[in-house]
Amino acid sequence: MITVKFTSPFSSNVVLAKARAMYGNSLKARDFGELLQCHSVSEIAAYLKNNTAYASVLSEINESTIHRGHLEMLIRRKAFNDYASLGRYDMTMAVQLPQYLLERIEIEQIISCLRYMSAGHVSEFFFSMPMYFASHTRLDLVKMSHSASFAELLDALSHTRYYDILAAFAPKEDGRIRLTEIENALFTHLTQMMYGLIAQTHGTLREELINLYGAQVDMQNVTRILRLKRYFDAKPDFIRANLLPNGRCLSPKIVEEMVQAPNADAALEIFLSTRLAKQIPEEQRGFVHDLDHRAPYFNARRHIHYSIHPMAVLLSYVILTDVEVDDIINIIEGVRYGLEPEQIRPMLVLANEQRR
Repeated sequence: MITVKFTSPFSSNVVLAKARAMYGNSLKARDFGELLQCHSVSEIAAYLKNNTAYASVLSEINESTIHRGHLEMLIRRKAFNDYASLGRYDMTMAVQLPQYLLERIEIEQIISCLRYMSAGHVSEFFFSMPMYFASHTRLDLVKMSHSASFAELLDALSHTRYYDILAAFAPKEDGRIRLTEIENALFTHLTQMMYGLIAQTHGTLREELINLYGAQVDMQNVTRILRLKRYFDAKPDFIRANLLPNGRCLSPKIVEEMVQAPNADAALEIFLSTRLAKQIPEEQRGFVHDLDHRAPYFNARRHIHYSIHPMAVLLSYVILTDVEVDDIINIIEGVRYGLEPEQIRPMLVLANEQRR
């Protein structure tokens, strides 16, 4: 059994200090204010390169010619580099968290490939692949990008742990790719992996990890319930079948009440009455489109400041950085499509909060 501990107080203190220092270098609300005033992808790239810690991955770019997809890849690369640098410290479970993060990226790439395939543009997957992690993964990204059918994608994944998961969802006579069910199965695998790691911890560390990761899982389920009700008028049985293993921060009774609610608005009212919802500042509870980011963000922000456990601080940093990356990419996409700053702002978490 893996024992989650540091081999010395020094290594424990180092990772606490390192993660908090890296968090201190993350973007401030004023940075997002400046990014919202940019009129092009080039201006966004120039601001990030010249004024933020993203200079570490943008120093060699020509911001006047950079493509939106390349900029987004480099932003994600910085997050990947940061996670890897924290994982190098001398703690046994640090070996496991990078594995979890790697599998998360692999699953995201498989789902991305399937989406391109469903749209009939699988060759475009090649240009979206995050090549910065190609040396870390067993996925054959090039072979995946050449897969013209679900069967060919299965062949490309035949040497991986994902083959059996996807094989169970091979298209039937109608040829439809069951993307929602595949996505749920892949992320269920990932969630069970993380819960397996947490189960090997003890005491207040376990409580904090369950609180951090469980909030993420619960909020993903809340978002799924709201979307399935609002956009697909899904029935309770279908919704239950497409939820992740319970996150443990919302009671099964509350989750079931949301599943049984007559519509999305009624389900949202149930959620807003919970303790987890009240962790979101009142002025941010109206941004219902991305509650799955907001609740975990404010939860992780408390832990990164006050936890004494390096693993909890490390996971907090991952959650906080994920939100920052998503906010930057939302700005890039908004500017790309010509949206005004006040149209983009509601899509963001960090531009609307006052942490500093």
